[in-house]
Amino acid sequence: MTPRQQLAAAVRPFGPGGVMLPRHIDPFNVFADALGIPRDGADSDQQIGLSAGDFAAAAKLLGCTVAQIRAVDEVESGSGWFSDVRSAILDLDGPGGFIDGPHLPKILFEAHIFDRHTDGRFRAAHPNLSLASWNKALYVGGQGEWERLHRAMQLDRRAALMSASVGRYQIMGFNHRLAGFATVEAYWDAMMDSERAHLDAFVAFISNAKLVNALRQISNVHAANIPFARGYNGTGYAKNQYHVKIAKAHKKWSGS
Repeated sequence: MTPRQQLAAAVRPFGPGGVMLPRHIDPFNVFADALGIPRDGADSDQQIGLSAGDFAAAAKLLGCTVAQIRAVDEVESGSGWFSDVRSAILDLDGPGGFIDGPHLPKILFEAHIFDRHTDGRFRAAHPNLSLASWNKALYVGGQGEWERLHRAMQLDRRAALMSASVGRYQIMGFNHRLAGFATVEAYWDAMMDSERAHLDAFVAFISNAKLVNALRQISNVHAANIPFARGYNGTGYAKNQYHVKIAKAHKKWSGS
């Protein structure tokens, strides 16, 4: 946490219901400014971006090429972060809350997964957040997915965190153990810290999900990517043309 986030966490329990409301934000910032605490936009501890060395180290651990990792990287997100997050998103739970900026990792909230983790009990009252089957029309995309996550967290916090993919490699919350984290909360904390944590989670997930051999098969040939596409993207990979997208991205990064 930055110093300003630490201060917000300290005063947050004194708000109504332990929440810092939007009307509290301006007074809080005046108070923090008076204490000389830098604003997060000028002093953020989030580490955005990955170096060539980061990719090389991950490739060595997995026994694959950098191009094979970069192919997945590009298809899944292209980068792990939303920069300069809109104030309307940050104001959902105020400074020091779960949704805190100035940057946030990319996410995608899955209503059918939330429905599964809550036994459908919110399906009737919240059909945009809980649905028995996957429906692409429910996605709002971009930073708006954070608003969907926030609304779901008000209904069932843990189930909501389990039901969104997050970060550079878009690993689902319910896969937190495969990604190397004992709890879904610890997984999200790491994903909101740095893109290096995203890459480390990817390495752990690929190893624990036994997808190493499939990753090593990734090439410019569509058919060669099917084992990885099926294991990583799921049974709907063909409809998503995931194996084709991986081939195209691999060609770009391998230079062949």
